[in-house]
Amino acid sequence: MKLLSKYKVGLLVGIAMFCSIIFSCKKILNPDIIELPTAENAFSSAADVDKAIAAAYSFLRKVVPDKVFLMGDVRADVFNSYSDNVNVRVETPIPQNTAVALLNNGGGDWNGFYTVIAQCNLILSNIPKISSYDGESKKRHIGEASFIRALTYFYLVRFWGDVPLNLDPVNIENLARTPQDEVIKQILADLDVAIANLSMNYADGDKAVRAAKGAAWAIKAHVLAWQHKYADCEKYCDSVITKGPYSLVPSTDLQKIFIGKSNEGIFELNFDVNAREVQKNRVYNRTLGKPWYKDQSDGGAGTDKFIMSPTRDNINIMFPKDLNDDRIPVWFVYSTYLQGVESDRVFLGKYRTLQMNGDTSTQNINESNIIITRLADIILLRAEALASSEVGNAAEATIMLNKVRERANARLYTGDGNIQDTILLERKKELLGEGQYFFDLVRTRKLDKESRIKQADWYETGAWLLPISQTIIAKSNFVITQNEYWK
Repeated sequence: MKLLSKYKVGLLVGIAMFCSIIFSCKKILNPDIIELPTAENAFSSAADVDKAIAAAYSFLRKVVPDKVFLMGDVRADVFNSYSDNVNVRVETPIPQNTAVALLNNGGGDWNGFYTVIAQCNLILSNIPKISSYDGESKKRHIGEASFIRALTYFYLVRFWGDVPLNLDPVNIENLARTPQDEVIKQILADLDVAIANLSMNYADGDKAVRAAKGAAWAIKAHVLAWQHKYADCEKYCDSVITKGPYSLVPSTDLQKIFIGKSNEGIFELNFDVNAREVQKNRVYNRTLGKPWYKDQSDGGAGTDKFIMSPTRDNINIMFPKDLNDDRIPVWFVYSTYLQGVESDRVFLGKYRTLQMNGDTSTQNINESNIIITRLADIILLRAEALASSEVGNAAEATIMLNKVRERANARLYTGDGNIQDTILLERKKELLGEGQYFFDLVRTRKLDKESRIKQADWYETGAWLLPISQTIIAKSNFVITQNEYWK
């Protein structure tokens, strides 16, 4: 896939002349579109649209886990290698926030996100052309495509700030970067379309892995929090909590959250080996060693020295030794210590659901779902909104915070310490490894306190943004410009 490079759009439309124009053009925000019906029968029925939406989910599943773990967890210095200079892997320097480290780990490449967007644009432009369409199916498809596009643009904005905004299925002009405030307006508009068209529940097989109304509410709450519109954010969080079909799973069933489709799941990326939805060398292989992964998939010739994990000091800050917390034995695998000087390392245990424990013949064995948002996330986001200066309801914020702590049989918050800092720490503890924490630090303007990014003016000058690949900039004939901090 080459964004802003030669068109390789394939069968977007069944018009040969138009395709010939596309293939010869160097201006594009449309990478390849695959897994679609052929041009002869494209989008002639709801079933065709359903297949195209399945492809959009597939594209999302391909790009999000890798990017969000590296730039949402590792960049926040939550996960790191044993050392900065011993037994290192390519991801190790990411927390140092250098251009080389970020670019070497895909931090400058937004192509995968635009693949998802191009697919959604194609779907939304073709739905009105279908003459025979069941009303409920049509609403659902419009809602899902709008939701996926909104979520994808939200990732783009949080990673790169100003990004090209394209809503057309085919675009033959280079597009400059659109101010992020305008992109967010479109994100909110898409989410409103999703909210208006999606139902609260669908078939059990689609639970949490296909967008429903509650997922659109939850992502809209996050967008509003990103804008610091906490009063509105709190209302959408409350809708998810009180009107949605979600409930916190008991502490005895925490692992079921990551197996997927639990009562707590709001939206997640499905991984099912029977549907060939598997990943290799992504979040799973980076955070689990033997007996789960024994080959070179860990980036280090099968040795656990190369695993990315929180340090013991970091774990002890989140979960002090003298305090009970039922999340500890699920979040972490303490039974497998690395030998010798690495003996202080532990594995992230959330994503240890395997088709067959110890299967090393394929390594494509992990069936844990990647969580985008779940009820605990939204409860804590509501706590953050309630505790904000705009809302100023610390008492209700405490109730929300303690809902999550009570589920874990952890010590309840009774007013000891700053409540906003306490909620932020609780999000770090609860959502560890789910790609949230760097975004949390940017949103709360506390990045300089928790990460290695120490510039006094880190936000104003854009140290929190990712650089843009020079290849993308050059392919655009320099219509795309670099983020100011990385010039």
